[in-house]
Amino acid sequence: MSDAMSQAALEAEFDTLMARAGIALPQATRAGILAAYADLRGQLALLHAPLMHTAEPAHVFRVAAR
Repeated sequence: MSDAMSQAALEAEFDTLMARAGIALPQATRAGILAAYADLRGQLALLHAPLMHTAEPAHVFRVAAR
């Protein structure tokens, strides 16, 4: 959890979003989907973080137009 959200707060947010979307999850799959949701929140935080030009992957290059 990228922004130091407690487990209880994460679960409450997840449950609210699922209820708002009208999705009823089986209890057997809830834990796995909740873990994926927590991971997604972390990935989104990385995506929106400011990055320097040195963080670009090595395979990015420009081709001069002819």
